[in-house]
Amino acid sequence: MLDLIKNKKVNIYTNLNGNNPLIPIATDELFLRQVLTNNECILHIHSLENSAILGTPDTRVPYFKEALDSFYNNNLIPAVRNIGGLGIIADTGVISFSIIMKINPSTFSLNAGYNLMTEFIKEIFPEASSKIQAVEISNSYCPGDFDLSINGKKFAGIAQRKVKENVVVSIYLSLFGNQQNRTKIMKEYYEAGLKDQEIKYKYPKIDINCMDTLENLLNKSLTTKELLEKILRVLHSLNCEIEKGNYSNEMIENYEEIFKQTKQRNNKLLHGE
Repeated sequence: MLDLIKNKKVNIYTNLNGNNPLIPIATDELFLRQVLTNNECILHIHSLENSAILGTPDTRVPYFKEALDSFYNNNLIPAVRNIGGLGIIADTGVISFSIIMKINPSTFSLNAGYNLMTEFIKEIFPEASSKIQAVEISNSYCPGDFDLSINGKKFAGIAQRKVKENVVVSIYLSLFGNQQNRTKIMKEYYEAGLKDQEIKYKYPKIDINCMDTLENLLNKSLTTKELLEKILRVLHSLNCEIEKGNYSNEMIENYEEIFKQTKQRNNKLLHGE
């Protein structure tokens, strides 16, 4: 699946250590609406400070206001993303990145993007390639078929979204930090939001010990800078032409409109405004 980006021009945009979780959500949407050629793709890398990124189903828990209070009590800023999956906790130890590329909708399979990202992560961390599994960790937060784990401990989750001829494949990596605390906060969210009420939608019953950071799983210190260097190494090995992404005036104008729409959607889902 790495052939999907091999030999392509890769425009890299970084948006690290921000404190507004709506910014990367709107930025990915901007990139997803770009007119791309078959020979190029976009890599968008970002991290956030103290944020809770929810999926739309998370806003439908029976006691939503009480659930949100669990985030506010932990000094987290909640936001709702427009890509699949449930809630995750994001802070400076969690690095997210997205690959945005043009596809042929009639031949691009549902799992192609997930497999691409799985193989990409294995190339980034070759020392763990044989240990990394893509299988659902059902008692983690944001469980999915392509959860990435080592020895049954989840460290990453993948989501994707298609718009016309473009697809965005996104991943969050728990690189370092207190993953047990992140998991505990999401567990508190569902406990406050559900109060043991039986409902049709299957929210996860979270085990705070089923997730960990890559730093712990690999037993080595990891930094954001080192991750970026590893990503560049893989892109070079795939013979990609790497360029720093620049925002054109048109992109900035489009972004401002998309951010406005993203904020309105977020306020409606969180506060009913």
